[in-house]
Amino acid sequence: MSSDNEISFAPTLAQEKFMLSDAYVRLLAGPIGGGKSVTCVHELIRWSTEQNPNKDGIRKTRFLIVRNTVDQLKSTTLKTVFDWIPPSWAGTWSVTDKTFYIRFGLPDGTTVETEWLAMPLDTPDDVRKALSLEVTGLWGNESRELHPDVVDGLLMRVNRYPSMKDGGPTRPGAIFDTNMPQMSGWWFEKMSNPPANWSIHIQPPAVLTLKEWQDKYGTGKHKWTRGQFKIWASSNSSGQISAYAERPGAMKASLVGTDVDHNTYVIDHEADNFQNLNPSYYPNTLEGKTQEFINVYLRCMFGQSKEGRPVFEGFKRSFHVAENQLIPIEDPNRPLIVGMDFGLTPACTISQVDPRGRLMTFAELTSSNMGIYRFINEKLQPLLSERFGGLQVIVVGDPAGTQRSQTKEETVYDILEDEGFVAQPAPTNALDRRLMAVEMFLSRVVDGTPAHLIDPSCATLIGAMSGGYRYRMKKTGDMEDKPEKNDYSHLMDGHQYACLYVNSGMAPGGRLQSRKGQRREIKTVQMGAWM
Repeated sequence: MSSDNEISFAPTLAQEKFMLSDAYVRLLAGPIGGGKSVTCVHELIRWSTEQNPNKDGIRKTRFLIVRNTVDQLKSTTLKTVFDWIPPSWAGTWSVTDKTFYIRFGLPDGTTVETEWLAMPLDTPDDVRKALSLEVTGLWGNESRELHPDVVDGLLMRVNRYPSMKDGGPTRPGAIFDTNMPQMSGWWFEKMSNPPANWSIHIQPPAVLTLKEWQDKYGTGKHKWTRGQFKIWASSNSSGQISAYAERPGAMKASLVGTDVDHNTYVIDHEADNFQNLNPSYYPNTLEGKTQEFINVYLRCMFGQSKEGRPVFEGFKRSFHVAENQLIPIEDPNRPLIVGMDFGLTPACTISQVDPRGRLMTFAELTSSNMGIYRFINEKLQPLLSERFGGLQVIVVGDPAGTQRSQTKEETVYDILEDEGFVAQPAPTNALDRRLMAVEMFLSRVVDGTPAHLIDPSCATLIGAMSGGYRYRMKKTGDMEDKPEKNDYSHLMDGHQYACLYVNSGMAPGGRLQSRKGQRREIKTVQMGAWM
């Protein structure tokens, strides 16, 4: 909270990464009560101090704060702003201009002057006004409610203040905060497969299923302290659990709740902002709610799409996606496994099984209107040389690739081996076996860690797992029995072959040898900084 002369804010790990990201557009998604809006308020203050001073020593910035309706802007967004940055601290609120003028000095002798323009977007006139402004940056509060066309227009109004005579904007851009959107549409696509100048930050879930909680903390008795809270928990392998939190001057509150179908959930005391909430907040919020409500608002999962159902419902981005780049192991007995889909849109994932039996996926490649020769030479070979020099590789793909075409004698596997790869067909291309192979990795936990861990750079794979790879809904409301063929399906087919290859026990335990006697050796062109 703020005092008369200072404001204090200690961000969590997810909040800090959001604030310190150098991306042009940053998005923070998380559960209700997770402190997303508060984080954005403090980021605007921090952001304003990064502006270079002009010749008079003034750091000038202007930020546009938008919400989809005027009522929500007043009752939630501005309320949060004034709770943490009251006008009495260093500013003046102009009711006429709907602008918060903030001015304060820094230890280096410079002065920060920042204007925060608050605007709703619920009428065409509001939108026209917003799209005529010139600002340094933008904060879109509860962004999933904002229309994509308006967002695109607003992004063209940033990077326009201060003027060049005052040095121009040092750090232009936009920040957004939101609850999770549904599993289709513009916001889902941006979060699942973000543009190069976007960064997506998803907070940990506020509540866990009983199994998730036990996988994380184990059975037995536990005692923790977080802030003023003391937390006790006890659970057993029979599915029984009790968990409580208590702080001075407040009643002890249970951290266990059930949804409308009587499924048990446990509040995670490590959730962002837990220490600033009443301990009964989340249990009372989830009690009697639908699983869909809990998944979206408390577990940080994309909402059910009206267009279909995700194939891999066991995937959880906060659990299965690594926080940092994954590094492969240099072991001749643990080759890289390239799971590849062929055809005119080749795609592949690059993975490895670590000593604990976990499948680590490091990279992905996709293409469009590109034959296998070009894909190998223009995409796969350069990536392997740059990032994975010195490691052995085996390519696994569709068994149908062993068939010769009517016009050519060679098969896809012949082509791969001619290019120096050890290549082997997966044991089957049966869909149910392939999907089950992926599910087996997603559902397993190894020493409290996921059996399948994905590098954060694999945007298409993460988007596919998050719901882009789905069963399409028929007009009758029923689901198709096969996943929809879309932009995600080619990569997912290749990844399924890799998972099936490992789960079937086909992965080699020694040095690789191709049918033609050549062992695939990657020549190191440029190691970069991947090790």
